[in-house]
Amino acid sequence: MLSRKGRLLMVFLGAALISCAQGCGTARTDTGAPDAAPSSVRTASSLPDAGPAGTDAGEYRLRSGDRIDVDFLVDDTLDFSTPVTPSGTVSVPLAGEIVAAGKTTGELATAVEEAIGGYLLDPTVTIVIAGIAKQPIFVIGEVDKPGRIEATGDLTVSGALAVAGGLLPSGKPSSVMVIRTTGVEEPTAIRVDVTKILTGRDFSEDIVLVPNDVVYVPKSVIGKINEFVDLFFDNIAPAQLFYLRGYDMAHRGDDGRVWY
Repeated sequence: MLSRKGRLLMVFLGAALISCAQGCGTARTDTGAPDAAPSSVRTASSLPDAGPAGTDAGEYRLRSGDRIDVDFLVDDTLDFSTPVTPSGTVSVPLAGEIVAAGKTTGELATAVEEAIGGYLLDPTVTIVIAGIAKQPIFVIGEVDKPGRIEATGDLTVSGALAVAGGLLPSGKPSSVMVIRTTGVEEPTAIRVDVTKILTGRDFSEDIVLVPNDVVYVPKSVIGKINEFVDLFFDNIAPAQLFYLRGYDMAHRGDDGRVWY
């Protein structure tokens, strides 16, 4: 036999299912995002094939904080090592600042060669990644271990959720939100259907995250119901029981019966 808490949970669940059945025929605008979600909401499938921190043909794209070694074919005394600055550039002798963030090592080598071509007879350079910077990713909401992740290299939504211990039973995998801020632009909320990733139906949903992305897992309907049931039995029910017992004591007759 179900306990009182179990029976109440079944009642609320049934009510939620009836409400869903009544409202499924109409369009919904609720995306499962937090109350303060950005106004711009996109789906993972609407994103470009390769974002600013994505990969192209398996090649890594440089980010701020990465360290590179630059070797000159014509004169090894010109060789140097440098980090990619927070603004995404590297300082190259004879050429000044060159944008590195978002480029592969091959693309950056071409840019350096073009910039120093007027100073050297053979401007050929080789660029090697000497160190990959850790990039902060934040996972919040209905996951086992919410918090900050220090990612090295490319990290996808499913990878971030795995590092965070996976979704809780109360999470809503079909409406995971990635909140992204790029420069001074308005934050964008990208909706990701993790169920499609887990079932293998659409791996394009498993987008590559960029530094400072926030992955938010909202509560499912059942999760919200469970939260209310816990609140009811922990706070409301004890107070209600105390009131009823007090009423019984005040209205009990000489024969022991309660008069209402």
